[in-house]
Amino acid sequence: MYLHGSPSNLDRAQNVLNIFCQASGAKVNWHKSAAIWASKNKRDWHWGENVGLKWIPDGEGTRYLGVQVGSHLPLEANFGKMRLSLKNKLISWSNNRLSLAGRILVANQVLLASMWYIVASWNPNPRMCSQIRGIVRNFIWGGRDAPARAKVKWDTMVMPTSKGGLGIIDPRAQSEALLAKLLTRGLAPGGEPWKELIRHKAE
Repeated sequence: MYLHGSPSNLDRAQNVLNIFCQASGAKVNWHKSAAIWASKNKRDWHWGENVGLKWIPDGEGTRYLGVQVGSHLPLEANFGKMRLSLKNKLISWSNNRLSLAGRILVANQVLLASMWYIVASWNPNPRMCSQIRGIVRNFIWGGRDAPARAKVKWDTMVMPTSKGGLGIIDPRAQSEALLAKLLTRGLAPGGEPWKELIRHKAE
């Protein structure tokens, strides 16, 4: 959940959770709970630590729905694992004798599709996008994770087939489109805390 960062507001959130737990029979395990301070202002209080809540320091993260979340996380926190996942999937498919059309289908629907969940909220830097393009390019032209001579330029590979391209999804363009969609939703009218967090980060 997204909350305004003040002890009084956190107290209210805890009271709401307690009421829900009493009504549902559920129970919050505070020792498995973590909080991230996203404000530019300094946090000079330690709410929740007495019941086991952990505050995640800047530069560190905690896993939530399969993604490392935190404040000022290094790119490798998520993209290192994503790159390894891409290579493992590539290895599993490299033993199949696929046609060029088959490799293009696998690249779009298996290799690249596995990273959209992460890049929808994390913007990969140019170096990371270059590495991902290299993995895909080697698979398209060589069928495995090894350097392969490309027969056409990357700019041609990502063009639609109707324009003479191969229809490969470009990681950079796709990540920018997904982030733009998130920003559009976040900057839309409304006072939801997650929207205020996006506005705060966009300043």
